Amino acid sequence: MITIYSYNIAEGTLENPTINELPAIFESDNVDIWVDLESPTAKESEILHNVFDFHELAIEDCTAMDIEEAKLDDYEDYFFLVFHSVFFNRENLNFDIVEMDMFFGKNFVVTYHKKPTPGIKMLKKKLEKEIDFMGRGTDEILHAIVDLMVDNYILSFKKLDRSILQIESEIFSQPSKKTFNNLFKLKRGLINLKRIIAPEEEVISILGNSEHILIQEENKFYFQDVHDHISNIEGRLQSYIEMVTGTMDTYVSITTHRMNTVMQTLTVVATMVLIPTLIASIYGMNVKLPFQNNQYGFSIVITISFISIIAMLWYFKKKDWF
Repeated sequence: MITIYSYNIAEGTLENPTINELPAIFESDNVDIWVDLESPTAKESEILHNVFDFHELAIEDCTAMDIEEAKLDDYEDYFFLVFHSVFFNRENLNFDIVEMDMFFGKNFVVTYHKKPTPGIKMLKKKLEKEIDFMGRGTDEILHAIVDLMVDNYILSFKKLDRSILQIESEIFSQPSKKTFNNLFKLKRGLINLKRIIAPEEEVISILGNSEHILIQEENKFYFQDVHDHISNIEGRLQSYIEMVTGTMDTYVSITTHRMNTVMQTLTVVATMVLIPTLIASIYGMNVKLPFQNNQYGFSIVITISFISIIAMLWYFKKKDWF
């Protein structure tokens, strides 16, 4: 699906031209364009080469199946950025990561992503109410896209907070193997997310301090603000990793303690029946034994067995073994 927005700078109007009208609009000097390619078909993707004439290596990065690492390539007339949209799925306890490829030039921004992303949806809804940011230059359009994607990181973290608290409550109530697997899944996802966000911080830092003509001086501060946000996010990620690691250690400690309690109980029970079993085994032998011919012999043996059990119970209790 392709969505095209064209902002007429002179008239201050926003239109949605068709893909056939795009080449003529692109050649105009008084129009800023935002083209969004969401899960594009092969025919729609052809505009990257036929209309905008982007470098083949950048187009190859867009169409590649693997998720690329965040980066910023300078092709003189335009920038090519690789960024990522992140959405935390509470049901599966994993991070849905969508690569966002962006081309940014003097009068255009082109976004390319293989799946729907929350940030782009929010920006399109915003355009239905106000178009002011479209009139402040293409670098402001780029900032709006990146800023919303970073904001979605924070929304995902709010959901992550609840999931971690829920798992922690499970640990102190009814911990199971599934609980540990969920913790392991979270930790693996957080480590992977940290690996992805680290280069993004560098990309935003370059945009915020760039002397390139495409970045207006007054808009650098906005990118620097996004850089501060993503730096804080990276710090929170490390805190989450440590929190999940600590929760895993707590799970292991509680599970080990409960297993030790069970083993201790079994040991106490086994020890209590040890002497009565020994006595029963001896009196099962075909030899002459005390009380064997006594009419109260059976009662005496049973009494001795019970006394030994009571004595051991008293001893274990005194030692606080149960």
